[in-house]
Amino acid sequence: MGDLYVVRHAQASFGKPDYDQLSELGFRQAGLLTEFLAQTGLRFEALYSGEMKRHLDTAQALVPRLNPDAAGAGLRIRAEFNEFDLAAVVNFQLPLLIRENPQLGQDMEALFTDPRALYRILNLSISRWINNPEGLAGVETWPAFTQRVWGGLEQIIRESGRGRTVALVTSGGPLAALLQKALNIPDLSAIDLAWQIRNASVSTFKFSVDRFSLASFNSVAHLEIRRDPALVTYR
Repeated sequence: MGDLYVVRHAQASFGKPDYDQLSELGFRQAGLLTEFLAQTGLRFEALYSGEMKRHLDTAQALVPRLNPDAAGAGLRIRAEFNEFDLAAVVNFQLPLLIRENPQLGQDMEALFTDPRALYRILNLSISRWINNPEGLAGVETWPAFTQRVWGGLEQIIRESGRGRTVALVTSGGPLAALLQKALNIPDLSAIDLAWQIRNASVSTFKFSVDRFSLASFNSVAHLEIRRDPALVTYR
């Protein structure tokens, strides 16, 4: 069995014009993870990343943990592990959601100041997207998204071979898809787990050509050991 360490990207720039870049705190989180891995002695024989900037910046921090003797060692970028288009999912449905529930208009005003308002907007939008069998015009469907992620996983397994230790940096959505595959849970249950995923967290899976199972989920021991609650973030 091989070991796949899936890292959710460190904190991006939530509330800023360009979300897709690490914040100052995000760079610190990524650095602390690398320091922690060095202390444990863990090295990876391959390192994969989605192609979004927040993925790549987090992955670059992990490059020193690559085994220099591994064949083809280096960062491997895979678009299959990009996040789904959350902005499109929300924006496409928001007018209808507000018409059905005018309270959501007030939530929009508090989107960047009230985590509960953010959760309500995102959860309603994503749930409707998942439950819409016809999809949204021009927006990737949930089944297409999960198949994309699972296809990327199959490629990692083929390239890695037996017994290797591999890292992957991605977002909460692709990690939810991997959890769904490992645990065989319903779509909305996978999304419920996604809401719990912390920035720069590590989840581990065991893999072979015919098996993929969850070993651990959402660890931020590398942040908690610093005894600073401000280091542990979700968005």
